Amino acid sequence: MAQLAVRLFLASILAMFSLHLSAADKQLIRIAMPEDFYPFYAVERDGTPTGASYEIAAAVLEKLGYEPQVTQYSDMRGALQSMAAGSQDIMVNLTSTPDRDKLALFTSTPHIYETQDFIARADSPIEYNGRLLSVAQFKIGVNYGWTYGPEFDSTHYLTKAPVLDSMAQLKGLLSGTFDLAINNQQYFLSSAEKLGVKNAFKVLTPSVYVLPVNLAVSRRMQGAEAFRDQLEREVARFITTPEYLLILSKYGFKPQAETAQ
Repeated sequence: MAQLAVRLFLASILAMFSLHLSAADKQLIRIAMPEDFYPFYAVERDGTPTGASYEIAAAVLEKLGYEPQVTQYSDMRGALQSMAAGSQDIMVNLTSTPDRDKLALFTSTPHIYETQDFIARADSPIEYNGRLLSVAQFKIGVNYGWTYGPEFDSTHYLTKAPVLDSMAQLKGLLSGTFDLAINNQQYFLSSAEKLGVKNAFKVLTPSVYVLPVNLAVSRRMQGAEAFRDQLEREVARFITTPEYLLILSKYGFKPQAETAQ
């Protein structure tokens, strides 16, 4: 009986030791996260990362044997600077642009799609007919470092008023600093609801752009290209699984084929 107890004790110690080794063997991947952009990514009050893009990226990393570690920055500028410096390894929700391509490598398979929409005050007479020229006379609040699609980004006849983050954008629109904001409607209205001002805004249709969202790997990361390729293969596999569809459903997203239309 005593021998059995000793064996069970040793077995439990070995199991705990092997679990410790398994966790220690995982390479840490540092994730740069800008200010909350729910339902795509955010950090809860207790420090737990959340959001569809984060959960998808975390699942992909864990299946490849990596351990995700999130550092949140106050805005997109800080997150991009950390990628440029190599102090962080990846971002979980980013779209390729010429400027971003200088500091990061991107997976080619989108893991989610994100709309960018014009948002106006509820009492505004502004209408959008799908052509940017129709809003050329208005001042538009934009976020530093964000992309709103190639056409919007490169158009010079629009009056763009850059701000550091989405909350400054929301407050600027509410106060009349600018006439329109361009942001993701789910995030913007969710933020407005938390402030008790959701009814103060309306979304103009159609969407300005539907962005394919990818994972971005810092060019300063050792073995960046091989790591990006590894992520690409796993993302392409993961988006065909029921686990992926459950994450989309959890955060209110439709399957990619429907969203991309």
